[in-house]
Amino acid sequence: MKKFTAGLVLVTAFGAMVLVPIGAAATPKKLAFTASYSGTAVAQVTDQIAALSANGTGKGTTIGASTITGTGSANTSVQPCAPFTGPGSMTASNGTKLAFTVVNGSQGCGDEQGEVFSLSGKANVTKGTGKLAKAKGTLKFVGIYDRNAGTFNVKFTGTLTF
Repeated sequence: MKKFTAGLVLVTAFGAMVLVPIGAAATPKKLAFTASYSGTAVAQVTDQIAALSANGTGKGTTIGASTITGTGSANTSVQPCAPFTGPGSMTASNGTKLAFTVVNGSQGCGDEQGEVFSLSGKANVTKGTGKLAKAKGTLKFVGIYDRNAGTFNVKFTGTLTF
């Protein structure tokens, strides 16, 4: 009986050693992310739909000094806050890239003259390259678009998961 019990303990210990790594889920790596950009933006309105484009420079955690580009569309018939969506990307000088899509619920709220807009919303990260490969997450953003000057400033915050 003692011989059988000792064997059972050994098998149980061995079984536990094998089962724990197989059954344990890998913990995703999380990284706090912030980035700030400024640059030029254009909104060309036709039939209350604005075609948007933006290009700027700035920097962010992990990506460093980088550029931002984006395109999209906004429904200017919705006032005072026009909803907008569209794709964009942040690209570092070494080629590292973080692609995103501005999602529904994002908006630009204009002043009474329709010239200065406060921007707010979310951007879903769709793809990363280089050290940001496999990055996913949702970034919140806030900013200002000055239609007269053709300029914008925007800040992103959130958590990237790998």
